Amino acid sequence: MSTVGRIPLRVGVLVLFALAVPQIYLFPEGTMDIALSSIVTILLVPTVAVSTWRNPDVRRLLRTPLLYALLALLATRVLALLWSPDSGYGRLPIVLLGQFLVTLVLVYGAMSEEPDLLRRIQFVYWPLVLLQALLIALFRLFPRLEDAYLRSIAGVFAGQNTVGGLFDVNRNNVLDPAKSGGVFINANVSGLFLGVSAMAAFAIWSRTRQRLVLVAGFVALTGVWFTGSKSGRMFAIVLPLAALAAYHWQKLRPAVRRNLLIAGGATAVAVAATLGFSEGGFATAVRVAFGQRTEIWGYSGEAFVQDPLLGLGWGGWQAGFASYAASHGIYSPNFPPHNILLAAWASTGLLGLALTILLFGVMLGLAIKAFGRYSGHNSLFVAWTGAALVWTIVQAMGENTDVFGDIHLIPILALLLCYLIRPLSQETERVEDADIWNRETSIIPAVRDVHSQSGYGDADVPTVVYRTGRGGWGPGRHRRH
Repeated sequence: MSTVGRIPLRVGVLVLFALAVPQIYLFPEGTMDIALSSIVTILLVPTVAVSTWRNPDVRRLLRTPLLYALLALLATRVLALLWSPDSGYGRLPIVLLGQFLVTLVLVYGAMSEEPDLLRRIQFVYWPLVLLQALLIALFRLFPRLEDAYLRSIAGVFAGQNTVGGLFDVNRNNVLDPAKSGGVFINANVSGLFLGVSAMAAFAIWSRTRQRLVLVAGFVALTGVWFTGSKSGRMFAIVLPLAALAAYHWQKLRPAVRRNLLIAGGATAVAVAATLGFSEGGFATAVRVAFGQRTEIWGYSGEAFVQDPLLGLGWGGWQAGFASYAASHGIYSPNFPPHNILLAAWASTGLLGLALTILLFGVMLGLAIKAFGRYSGHNSLFVAWTGAALVWTIVQAMGENTDVFGDIHLIPILALLLCYLIRPLSQETERVEDADIWNRETSIIPAVRDVHSQSGYGDADVPTVVYRTGRGGWGPGRHRRH
């Protein structure tokens, strides 16, 4: 146990998972919106520091490319405060990136204390994911109920200042009856949370076989459709198929692989053509959403000429976008970049942009390296984890999210990354839970497993396979000819 005040690391991890969905905001409107999970993480910093000092395994984490990239990006964000027109816009991104870094170290240390950590989060996280999915469906079916929530207690779960301006200067898509966010005030980010949580659930289930986790995964994936997020709906189809294809890829014959690649390419072209030219409601909505984003992104081209090296600094985008929006007929002067790479350049310059790209490359590299290292259930875990990372990164190209997605995703994404860094054990799976992803699993060993040499003779095998009655050889014996 590595503790400060005798607080086990695993307790801190469980508390952060319990706060992942509600994100309770206690400070009143007019002050800074800071979530209770952020406060708890700050209070856990001494615990994490002592654990790092005492545990050589945790110190090795600090020497990984992932931690180097995170520390460099954090330092760049702090440095950008020096040339920022309004440093207040940088406080929350800096705090949240620091929270993600501390959570990574905390989870990694807790894994040393509790090897069965994947199972321990079952009752503190997945019931909340189920509740969020059910709330999204309920609010989508009954928009007035969501309106009542937003006008009453939403500030406790989404931030008092954020909700205070929701019906005025900080309008968000959750106000659209065709969208639903549950406890979130942005439906697209809510879809991201459910989608990544679903991928994480399938990954964890592949190791633990907990039925609640599997159910939470399917419910969360279904809940993505109720958010109304167009990108979320597409990812909810593509990424699970991609994860399963990656898992089974090495088992397929070359001819089957070639046909799958051809079919996949043809399907991608057909989908792109449909979205680009079809007059259907969904395709039209996708084109409209993409067109709105390209209008917003146009400002970055004009702003890049001003200072390509340092960017605009914290608050620089907000200061300059209003006049650009007015001159280009964009209805809101408060739109943020809606692209994590543009946001990185705008706030921290070319260095921040390069480090953001590097961090994404390191995260995906961890998944690719782990996938080549493992087989069986471990490779299935990595395939689903890779899908979670891809969903986080790709959706960030069109949303206002960070390198870790959203504050709600910090614990689960940290957990997945830690298990990519720390070697997975080849643990024995429970036989009472069937493996629906891998039909090769069997509780009855083949004769070759217990008698590998060819030829005549007797082999001892479990009594479950002996043949009784006339012609049988009796318990535990099987004649080989």
